Amino acid sequence: MASIKDVAKLAGVGLGTASRALSGNGYVAPETRKKIEEAAKELDYTPNVLARNLLKNRSGIIGVLIPSLDHYFFSELAQRLESDLYKKGYKTMICCTRNQENGEQDYLDMLENNLVDGIITATHSFNDEAYIKSKRVIVSFDRDFKGEIPMVSSDHEAAGKMAAEHFIKSGCKKVLNIYGRDTVGGHISTGKAHQVLKKELKEKGVLVEEICTEMGISDTEYYEKIARSCLEAYPDADGVFGSDSVCVPFLFQAAEMGIDVLDKMKIITYDATAVTRTVYPKISGVGQKIDEISRTLTDTLIKKINGEKTEEKQVLDVFWQDGETCL
Repeated sequence: MASIKDVAKLAGVGLGTASRALSGNGYVAPETRKKIEEAAKELDYTPNVLARNLLKNRSGIIGVLIPSLDHYFFSELAQRLESDLYKKGYKTMICCTRNQENGEQDYLDMLENNLVDGIITATHSFNDEAYIKSKRVIVSFDRDFKGEIPMVSSDHEAAGKMAAEHFIKSGCKKVLNIYGRDTVGGHISTGKAHQVLKKELKEKGVLVEEICTEMGISDTEYYEKIARSCLEAYPDADGVFGSDSVCVPFLFQAAEMGIDVLDKMKIITYDATAVTRTVYPKISGVGQKIDEISRTLTDTLIKKINGEKTEEKQVLDVFWQDGETCL
């Protein structure tokens, strides 16, 4: 493999001149630059980006911690983050922490000990102290570190109100409010959507049954069991509110049990990722703006890496997705 010394020798220039030309740092006469670029092409020279970044005390790598890639929302978010970071000149190291004992701690240690320029965390399970003490630049999605780490979040309160309004307008009398155990207690801000939904519905005399699912589980079979047990235990329920992972299985389980969803109940999802638009009936719901979330996380992280001031908390708008399960 050719080195920069080989390029300089073939082009008949000094090592420093070749380095300036190929890195784009510093002036090199146009004719000399052309000669160097032709020599690099002839030798099939590939610059050692890692070595260059190390000299700048940068790696060009961002660590992204998410619960799981088989979760509809986090799968879309991870893809978007990887794309947005790439446009900013960074590579992405995605770490999935769900279903791995001590996984979040292990990954955080690895990112601490290896040279990454920053971390975006969207995990729910680990204690705050390790993140707060970290030497790396960190930005959080949906996890409230009480101002110690910048957080980007959707407007979950507005999401809860939006969903409640549609249930009330549809004449629902009994709504199943299904959420993960990791959202209990306010540590993860998405729990606000479920809290506000409950409050708004109860004020209008609508009964609310709360079903708390286990954290750390994202497989379809688990949520199919949840859906079936809910349909059996609450035959008079006429509304369901939960994540995409909850609502999609409700459609299939209802069909298997001979329940006409369009006639029997209203289903409103929270996240409204692509999967909710590919099933029949198309699921109505409140959506998080994944593209905007990714851009905001990326921009905030890079500002912090560059030593610029960032906002402590950024709350992004949600939107209503028209569907057939709650008109």
